Amino acid sequence: MNKKLAAPFAQPAKETVKRSGLTATDVYHQLKEMVILFKIRPEERVNESELAAALGVSRTPLREALHRLVAENMLTLVPNRGFYGRKLVRQEVFDLYELRNALEMSAIALALERASDEAIESLRSSWTEVMALAPQRSTLELVLEDEAFHVALAQLSGNQEMANSLRAINARIRFFRWIDLEERRAELYDDHLVILDALQKRDAPACATLVREHISQRMEDIVTFIQAGVVRLYAPH
Repeated sequence: MNKKLAAPFAQPAKETVKRSGLTATDVYHQLKEMVILFKIRPEERVNESELAAALGVSRTPLREALHRLVAENMLTLVPNRGFYGRKLVRQEVFDLYELRNALEMSAIALALERASDEAIESLRSSWTEVMALAPQRSTLELVLEDEAFHVALAQLSGNQEMANSLRAINARIRFFRWIDLEERRAELYDDHLVILDALQKRDAPACATLVREHISQRMEDIVTFIQAGVVRLYAPH
């Protein structure tokens, strides 16, 4: 946050609502999106006064949101120094992709046993609509649609905790998926439909292979995403 903004107004300690009328939870969601997309740069100190003014909020809901993000390991709190942007760590990104792969492989195995043909067909219809509108969508919107598809696929397992865990993983790798997808919009995930075909046929080997190949990233690919992300983060605006 380099642009200097006006200092925050003094606010009562009990205030939990933004001056714009939004709640502390709204502040949290806005700030989380900033963190996910590295609008707060890696290892950059958060200027709370500047950020509060930019969002139109008091310090109370802002600090509540910042502490929630520290608890989720998305920001760092250094005693007596403040909050800092999350560091780009190649191994952490690789580990998250690996965890995502293991989670979705387990979910598809359960979905083979539990998902109804109607539920599979409903997901196919939803994704077909996404594909039809893809040319008018921003890259970030497509990333969010892709995440929603994979969460819905995990929900076919009947295990809601798997879907919740996948949402958390997706949030932490969204920035890198955004960079990846921005480089290859034309290749937008036709293989989602192929996965659904295999699932509807109850073809376990095909499902396992397709999901693994769809999600797995070679280490050099992840390094490339991180390098591209660093360039984007520090490019002149």
